[in-house]
Amino acid sequence: MKFTGVLFAVLYAILMIFAVYNQKSKSVSSAFIVIGSLLIGIYALFSVIGHRNLIIFLIVGMIGISIGTLINGYKQNNIHIYHHVIRLIIETIIIAICWKNR
Repeated sequence: MKFTGVLFAVLYAILMIFAVYNQKSKSVSSAFIVIGSLLIGIYALFSVIGHRNLIIFLIVGMIGISIGTLINGYKQNNIHIYHHVIRLIIETIIIAICWKNR
């Protein structure tokens, strides 16, 4: 089950980096998303290779991604509340799976 949580976290981070790559303009919001994704990658690396579960990297990474997506929506005057609620639910589920299997 630990591997499942790490796998979901890594897939989520890859999806976010792919979304930033496909954006037309890069800005501060893109930086938040990329840094958050890198923190998730560091969490996965330590969790799998180092056998250390630094859940704080995962939580801060998810917060960084959420901040980046909110800034991006605000910047484009196009904030979809339901989209962000679903994103927060998915992030919470991933964190809960990883937290349970620490």
